[in-house]
Amino acid sequence: MAKADFITAIIFLCLGGYMIAEGLSLPGAGGFIEKGGEPGRVPIFLGSAIIASAIVLLLRAIARGGARLTLTLPQNPDVRAGLIRAIATALGCTFYGIGLLGAPLFGLDLPYALATGLFIFAFIVIAEWPEAGSQRLAGLLPATVAPKAWLMLTAGLQAVLTAVAVAYLFEQQFLVRLP
Repeated sequence: MAKADFITAIIFLCLGGYMIAEGLSLPGAGGFIEKGGEPGRVPIFLGSAIIASAIVLLLRAIARGGARLTLTLPQNPDVRAGLIRAIATALGCTFYGIGLLGAPLFGLDLPYALATGLFIFAFIVIAEWPEAGSQRLAGLLPATVAPKAWLMLTAGLQAVLTAVAVAYLFEQQFLVRLP
């Protein structure tokens, strides 16, 4: 647990530093007050609180020997598979946040709802493909195809419903302009 705390503390130190840097770039952060408030004050305060907590966590992790890290993959196949899935999830979410939202993809600007729907569909299918063992469509399709077809159908339905609901909620109810 000390190793996990050490790594988590490093990540939160970086996050807190990033929040402070971004907060300082917002209007009003340099002691200059604008009408309507200071949007830079909140990220600076939160970033400072995160850094303070991360320093405490880092010192506790070092005291418990968490700074001795090894870069070997776990020997347990289940733990190794979980680690690989966690890394794939982090990369996929990063691609969604940086590559699909607000950035042109192959020359196309994808609307928020479409990008979100594609991401949710791909995420569900990739995460559930190895375990796709449902027999819901077994009478309609061959036994080897039915579980995968059911997965694709339910993933598509979940992706469409979630993307439409989130886009509507944020744009119409919260009045947030989505990328």
